[in-house]
Amino acid sequence: MDLEHDFRPFLLFGIICTICASAITLGGIDFVGIWMDALYPVFVIFAVGSLSISWIRWQKKDEES
Repeated sequence: MDLEHDFRPFLLFGIICTICASAITLGGIDFVGIWMDALYPVFVIFAVGSLSISWIRWQKKDEES
């Protein structure tokens, strides 16, 4: 596993954060609780950042350095 070129950990973390943010949006405070509702901005930032990094690394995986 080459951490500099591997995109899978970022993809999995981005998917998990996206699922958490979706659960907060669709379920509300009654479904997820107040602590997770307070962490909604963090989940969104991590989801966007992780998915962006994984996309960039996936695009560059075939390039030779």
